[in-house]
Amino acid sequence: MSSPKIKLEYFQHFLSERKKYLKNNPKRFAEYKKAIALLLSNPAHPSLNLEKLVNTKGVYTVRLNRSDRIFFIWKEVNSALLIDIGKHDKYRKY
Repeated sequence: MSSPKIKLEYFQHFLSERKKYLKNNPKRFAEYKKAIALLLSNPAHPSLNLEKLVNTKGVYTVRLNRSDRIFFIWKEVNSALLIDIGKHDKYRKY
């Protein structure tokens, strides 16, 4: 039995940060593309290192590489709102 597909929505802040994050960087683009594909098909995949941020109101992260993350909120069981992208240390603002 396959798991249901995840639907992604994009917060405006995420879209502007993603544009800056990916600008002229093919390696980051490849990492982003891989992470999004995995998130859509299997959010529990070990390479995503999905984790809920402690002391936040439902903010989760998935790993792009050793230092960068995608920050998001589960809206429903199969729907996520992407809110930010960038350095792991951004978690402090959530």
